[in-house]
Amino acid sequence: MKIGWLQIIMAVIYMGILIGVGLYMSRKVKSSDDFWIGGRQVGPVATALSYGAAYVSTVAIIGDPPMYYNYGLGYAAFEIMISVFFCCILIFIVFAPKMRALSERLNVVSLSGFLAIRYKSNRFRLLCGTLVSVMMVPYAISAMKGIADAMHAIVGIPYAMGVVVIAVVSFCYLVTAGYWGVSTTDIIQGITIAVSCLLVAVIVITKSGGVTEAVTYMGSVSPSHIQPSSGLTFAQLFSWAGVWALIAFGQPQLVTKFMGLRDSRTVGTVIRVAVVWEIIFMVSIAMIGAAAFKLFGAVPFDNVDAIVPTLVAEHTNAVVSGIFLCGILAAGLSTTVALVLTSSGAVTKDIYEDYYCARSNAKQDSGKSVRISRFATGIILVVVVIGSIYPPDFIWSLSTMSAGVMGAAFTAPLVLGLYWKRATRQGCMAGIIGGSAVSIIWYFAGLTSVVHSFVPGTAVSFLLMVLVSLCTPRMEEEHLDVFFEPGCSKNKIQAAIAAGSK
Repeated sequence: MKIGWLQIIMAVIYMGILIGVGLYMSRKVKSSDDFWIGGRQVGPVATALSYGAAYVSTVAIIGDPPMYYNYGLGYAAFEIMISVFFCCILIFIVFAPKMRALSERLNVVSLSGFLAIRYKSNRFRLLCGTLVSVMMVPYAISAMKGIADAMHAIVGIPYAMGVVVIAVVSFCYLVTAGYWGVSTTDIIQGITIAVSCLLVAVIVITKSGGVTEAVTYMGSVSPSHIQPSSGLTFAQLFSWAGVWALIAFGQPQLVTKFMGLRDSRTVGTVIRVAVVWEIIFMVSIAMIGAAAFKLFGAVPFDNVDAIVPTLVAEHTNAVVSGIFLCGILAAGLSTTVALVLTSSGAVTKDIYEDYYCARSNAKQDSGKSVRISRFATGIILVVVVIGSIYPPDFIWSLSTMSAGVMGAAFTAPLVLGLYWKRATRQGCMAGIIGGSAVSIIWYFAGLTSVVHSFVPGTAVSFLLMVLVSLCTPRMEEEHLDVFFEPGCSKNKIQAAIAAGSK
């Protein structure tokens, strides 16, 4: 795609706005709670858009329309319904109210911290923190690589330069402002993603003769493209769309956003905003795929990732393509910084402060804690940049495995920990280790062509956690009251926090 100075200037202005907002929000960072979860003062709109922007990456904008191009609108409809229900409704209902309330009650800012107190062992901070920090890095590398690849395809700048540009922008608002910078800029990012995709969708679908014309043409060329299942088996539909909706339940970078919510009573507003945003985004990219099918005459592409850039280059003007470029930057940046922040939080907060310092009785003042948090975040970002400049050939596959491992490790301990009193420390440990191990083995055994490694890993995690919990002593009722009784006494809460620090 040939991009002129106008598009480049628009992208530079956009990134400058993000940097300015991040530097401004850095003034709010006075403590580690401010840095990691925005001091639990993030509003419902910011939370919803931050969640959506972190969930959607450049891969979704560039990679999903070709899926609809190849398989049709039946697959698109299935993915939209699954994504909206599981990722924008059910996950908020299951996690948001409880995680927000318990995170404040227990004074925790991470998934690892919650599990350590729920299951009365500080070892979960070390285990989960290590798992998160390691698995997030390839995930973040793939996200940054996706932005740099898109910038190279659209703007034509060298790949390595694209990585450096993204790193500088990320550094300016992530390292300085932490989650305050992320959540605030994600309002801009979320709006930019939705508007850019909707704008392109309206233009290209109009040029294809309208929705009816595009769908009619698609059905005449390939009848399966407009069938409810797109001619795919349920196993295929579930593996491609269902897994990525369910996998969100075990992703720390998404679940921890509920901890920063200003008030658990605003969850309804969060859900409504998230649903509207997700529908606008998903329907837009589905229409882009349908329009591409019509405008390109259903011609197969050797490189499917070229479909969207080519469509925008040939059928939109300079202003629209510039806005679309900003949308791609928004999707990639929001995902990258969410992953880097979560990884650095696992190293700094979980492993160093709450595990190492707790065991050595070393005290941390707020100022030093913030400085360490910023330093660790910067180091993780440098590691991601180096990995992005020199990515292994299998980075996309490795990032998919990383998401699967985290989903398999954490979904059962979180869900059962919140809703099942009988869950025990031994059961949780078995679930985390067994689920992640099965997911990794499944991946390296080459069985992902059968089903995503998240599926067997999560199934084993739930099974082991239930069986081992039933075979081990029940946790004390006084401890469980902290998690299941709204009016729990302060003494019980302090006792639970102390037990989770041993």
